[in-house]
Amino acid sequence: MLTGKKLLLALSLLLFFCLAFLSADGDQSKKAYELMYQDIQAMKVQLQELSSIVKKNSADLQDLKDQVKLIGELVRRSQSDQSDLKDQLKTLPLQYQQLNSKLEEIQLQTATLQDILQTLQNIASQIKPQEKAPAKGGKTPSGKKEQPAEAQQKSAVITIPAQEMYNDAYGDYLKGNYDLAIDGFRLFLQQYATSPLADNALYWIGECYYSQGKYEEAIEAFNDLLLSYPAGDKVPAAYLKKGMSQAQLSKKDEALATLRLLISKYPSSEEARLAQQKINELVGK
Repeated sequence: MLTGKKLLLALSLLLFFCLAFLSADGDQSKKAYELMYQDIQAMKVQLQELSSIVKKNSADLQDLKDQVKLIGELVRRSQSDQSDLKDQLKTLPLQYQQLNSKLEEIQLQTATLQDILQTLQNIASQIKPQEKAPAKGGKTPSGKKEQPAEAQQKSAVITIPAQEMYNDAYGDYLKGNYDLAIDGFRLFLQQYATSPLADNALYWIGECYYSQGKYEEAIEAFNDLLLSYPAGDKVPAAYLKKGMSQAQLSKKDEALATLRLLISKYPSSEEARLAQQKINELVGK
């Protein structure tokens, strides 16, 4: 194809020859020349417009290429972000367990501080103010020797802190001494029924029975927790182990109902995920 410059050169040569040819023909030839000249000028304008359009299209094409390149880069980044998100999702169960353990640790520390404060208040309430010392060589008004303040403090009754009692029972559970653990947790509940750890104590009683294969007793303990402490942090776990206990007793329909209730009440919990796995297992049988 002819370029713009070559086309203009060709038109100029054509015009030159036309002038040479028309110079001998007079007025008629002059008019023909003028018409041809106008046509050539119009062709030049169209050629310039066409050249501008080509340049603009070239620029638009380059912009389009840049946009395609940018979109490709965004797609690659999106794929990379999705991969990172999948890796993060894999770590969520572990993070949940760590947060749950941290929460329980904080609750234990809070309960310990409350028990220490209560113990100190009990001691303070049982210690009478020390009487003023008698004059030199004199006697106390009662005629008896004044008892030292230290002896009075020893007479105060000191109860076992809730934290210590809870830890002892939990230690027995970890060692597999389930009967001792059950007795320890029940004693804890008798003395500290309003403690933040009360629902935990009931939960571990149920776990002790579950570990012993006493699934009816386990269900009873978990029901006690759900009725007595409906807002406790161990409620989702209690629903889960209750459903698993029912499954162990071949009560499939009851187990499915309990597990589905757990999922509906706590859909984002780790226990809900485990409950769905158990449901799939039961339905697949």
